[in-house]
Amino acid sequence: MVKLLFADPESCTGCLSCVMICAQQNEGVSAPSSARIHIDLDPFTGRYVAQYCMQCTKAKCVEACPVGAIRKLSGQDYWSVDYETCIGCKACVNACPLGAMFIDPNSDKVLKCETCGGDPACADICPTEALYWGDVADRKNYLKNKLGRKQKKRSNVIQLQ
Repeated sequence: MVKLLFADPESCTGCLSCVMICAQQNEGVSAPSSARIHIDLDPFTGRYVAQYCMQCTKAKCVEACPVGAIRKLSGQDYWSVDYETCIGCKACVNACPLGAMFIDPNSDKVLKCETCGGDPACADICPTEALYWGDVADRKNYLKNKLGRKQKKRSNVIQLQ
């Protein structure tokens, strides 16, 4: 079963817990610029939007890499960067249509979400469960359950007249 990381922008508060744990887990630093997930505020909707690698089936970053440094290793369901092979040309960053590949200003290397090897720390730490790790079939149940919990919370609010 292939698992993916999903985001619910309506639940995200912009706390950056996911960004900080990502940078710590993958790069060993507490620097948002070194994270493989970024949180941006959409100026039109006022919602926070997570930017991260969606693990595309036909990944433009893979096609753009002149040395084949982005690949799925045997037993993996996610694209990973082989830093021994990567020449730092950043063609992958420019090719990603989602803007989900980043350049770490501290190390000048390209960064992309590799799902923490199949157990993403960002989904585990998210206090509002705005990030979800599961298969596509589970996503509908996840969103349905979240909507039910939100409606229940709203019904418990006392309205003053």
